[in-house]
Amino acid sequence: MAARRAKRVQRAGRPGFLIGALIAGAVQLVAAFGFGVGAGMLFDEIRGSSIDSSGPGLESVLGMATIPVLMMGGLLGLFIAGATARYLVDAYRGGEKQPALQTPLAFWAFAGGVALDARSWNAPLTGGETFDPVFNGNESWSGSGGVMDHADIWFPALFAVIALLVTLFAIRHNRRLRQQVAERNRLLAEGRKVTGQITDVTVRTSTNDDGHHSIVGAEVIVKFTDLQGTDRWVTRTVQGREAVPSLGEALVLFDPLRPDVVDAIFVAFVPDPLPGDWIGTVA
Repeated sequence: MAARRAKRVQRAGRPGFLIGALIAGAVQLVAAFGFGVGAGMLFDEIRGSSIDSSGPGLESVLGMATIPVLMMGGLLGLFIAGATARYLVDAYRGGEKQPALQTPLAFWAFAGGVALDARSWNAPLTGGETFDPVFNGNESWSGSGGVMDHADIWFPALFAVIALLVTLFAIRHNRRLRQQVAERNRLLAEGRKVTGQITDVTVRTSTNDDGHHSIVGAEVIVKFTDLQGTDRWVTRTVQGREAVPSLGEALVLFDPLRPDVVDAIFVAFVPDPLPGDWIGTVA
């Protein structure tokens, strides 16, 4: 853990990491946009089978060949470029908590791709009926036909609403993060540091397709005693396998005038912690 922190200090503030993060972030947005275009094309095929010909034409065949390229390429780009951008931003910021920017921007890029593709969707050949050029037979739309006819409006709007909700959540998260950083900086100047004891570590794992488990973080409970002699317990979340501590001592930073306020308690699991090493309620 000490070696990891030393590497973090060495990398912090290097402009190359920031430039790389911006490039990776741009690639992620392009991938999200392409994924959205592919999703729009796929949904247009489903829409077409409900309101139009059951026999695919040349344009439909070409479109179906393009869909997996856009969707698979977009999905891979989203995860790879997104993970790369987060890693580079973390290196540039020296481990300081990152505001939520990538996720809402990716959702808006995806919604933009869907909206752009929806503009090219064709109107039904015969309103109210599904036209079959192969067998020359028309069938009246089912109950979903009218809904699908207006999908070029509500389908992009649906993802725009989702992107808006994600953005609102990110704004709330970022506001809490700013408040937490400001409180931590205040306590580093005015608060008290005491040694606490790690009483419990609950490891969190994830399982891959092969059934293998990997450690992704932990919930850590720390006991400390305030200046009035009252024992208190606080739970903090750590991310990543390397950040999971063992049972032992931890440092606790708190407000001596408000030792019961959970948001004013920070915990560090390394000696001589940097500002970014202090863990608060916002993980």
